[in-house]
Amino acid sequence: MSVFPAGHSSVIGLGSRPPGWVQAPHYNLSDRSQVSILKRFRRLPHLSRSERKNLPVKAAQVRRSEYSVTVSTKFLHLCEVTPSTNRHKVKEGFVLNESVFVGMGRIQYLSLADNSLTRIPRHILSQMPHIKTLDLGRGQLQTISETDFQAKIQGPGSPSIGGYSMLPRSPSKRPPKMAPLFSPTLLFPDLPDVTELQHLVLGGNSIFEMDQDSMPRTLRHLHLGRNKLSDLNGTLRELSELEWLFINSNQLTSVDDELPRNGVKLMLIHAADNRLQRLPLELKNFVLLESAFFHYNELTRLGGALQKARRLKRLHLFHNKIQEVTSFGFISLAPRPVRLSEDDFMELENLEDLQLGNNLLPSLNGSLLPLRSLRYLNLSHNLLEEFSLQEIRGLRRIRILDLSDNRISRLSGRMENLVELETRVMDLRLENNLLKSLDGSLMGLHGLQILNLSHNFLEKIAPDDLIGLDDLRFLDVSYNQLTTIEETSKTFLPSLEGLIASNNLLTLLDRDFHGLPVLCWADLSNNQITVVGRELASKTRCRIRGIMGTLRIYLQDNPVYCSSDLVNTMAAMEMNNTKVLGLMPCTPVEPTLAPPAVE
Repeated sequence: MSVFPAGHSSVIGLGSRPPGWVQAPHYNLSDRSQVSILKRFRRLPHLSRSERKNLPVKAAQVRRSEYSVTVSTKFLHLCEVTPSTNRHKVKEGFVLNESVFVGMGRIQYLSLADNSLTRIPRHILSQMPHIKTLDLGRGQLQTISETDFQAKIQGPGSPSIGGYSMLPRSPSKRPPKMAPLFSPTLLFPDLPDVTELQHLVLGGNSIFEMDQDSMPRTLRHLHLGRNKLSDLNGTLRELSELEWLFINSNQLTSVDDELPRNGVKLMLIHAADNRLQRLPLELKNFVLLESAFFHYNELTRLGGALQKARRLKRLHLFHNKIQEVTSFGFISLAPRPVRLSEDDFMELENLEDLQLGNNLLPSLNGSLLPLRSLRYLNLSHNLLEEFSLQEIRGLRRIRILDLSDNRISRLSGRMENLVELETRVMDLRLENNLLKSLDGSLMGLHGLQILNLSHNFLEKIAPDDLIGLDDLRFLDVSYNQLTTIEETSKTFLPSLEGLIASNNLLTLLDRDFHGLPVLCWADLSNNQITVVGRELASKTRCRIRGIMGTLRIYLQDNPVYCSSDLVNTMAAMEMNNTKVLGLMPCTPVEPTLAPPAVE
């Protein structure tokens, strides 16, 4: 996922270059033979003529830094390189000289990612008052202080600020005449705070503590993911401009009263992979929230925190412990538990993606009915024992409904009489449940294209089970206990292209495909089939999007009896563009008509 808007996301998220990037090759700047980088520096328009004359001195300072630099008018990427010889190996405790960055006041993007910085480089930020995007990801930062982004320099007498040397390491190597670029007034001004910073990446460090008010209030996008934070310490409370917040993969147990107090602009919050036990009630105030990711936590309830999120489109709550929620958001004390209620998603009419897999839900209690825009619904790996299609009544946009890996033994709530509230599901996943029959529950489920019933206990498929599924293209009934699929010949499935019925108890194939006019492949392997009838595919011609093809029937690992009838059946099928695959070569032995010779 891209973290930043156009002009920044390609640089920070993917490592590519934004529009207008002036590419300078990566150099091992400890090699004094590199001269072409000076030409790159001379192209920077923000340097005065006198500053450009002194660029050799500037480049000498950069060469000694043993860092790799990529420079453009507004973008600076500085990353540690691995030298090819031990002679150039970067030593621990290396001092990053501030003078290298003097004159870069127009820089708007700075990346110091993938380095070994242990503290915020305030002395570098002091040279870039207009910086808007700062990437300090994947380093060794541990704490954020309230002065880290208030980059005031104490003066020329201070040997270091924040653990970084502020003076050149080797004064004796300076040129005899100090250039204006390195005058003390330029090196140690009384600079203002970093007031234009909008996008800050601190992900992938070891941050465990942050001071209050340590973050600039101008931030729009903040990434604190993959750190060691157990408490946000009120750091985010005044970030009223914040739009995207990443606090995933930390050690947070609660974010109550920690999110922006006035977060009316917040559109995305990523708090997955923590130890949260409840959703923060501040979510009710985030009227522009579109994406909320709270998966891999320890949530047991929703608490009504999402009832007012009218613009929410993506909600990921999988891998939690959600089980019992009342209409008021409190755990029920009654002997009979009250579970998900309709109030939990009352005003989420724009929600498109709801992920509730790997929880402890025993029922849905009509909670999904307000979700009129829902497209993807994942309820897999829960404790559902029964599912009624009335739970998705009127949800016309559903594309994927995943009910796999539950304990469903009964389907109910057929849709055939609900024309005014037509429900359309394209992909229905019911594998790994306890179904023994369908009881006609799928009748009239218009728009269904993919149906997975594998790994259940189905013993038969009745003619009514598949009536009205005119759009069905793929049917998987493998790993059940079916002894015949002959009933499919009594059901007309005009669009079915693929059938998987492997690993069942089928013994005979006769007219099973008569209701499947455009079938193109059928996997019937690992059954007990002994006889294949000549009429099996006599009314079937493979057709995909109007183009004729060949029907392929897979019969591996079946005890099909080799006889002259089988040979004739195979020949007839070949004439009808049908191939049977997986059988051993069959050469029947003809009986001898003449009497045995008498010696």
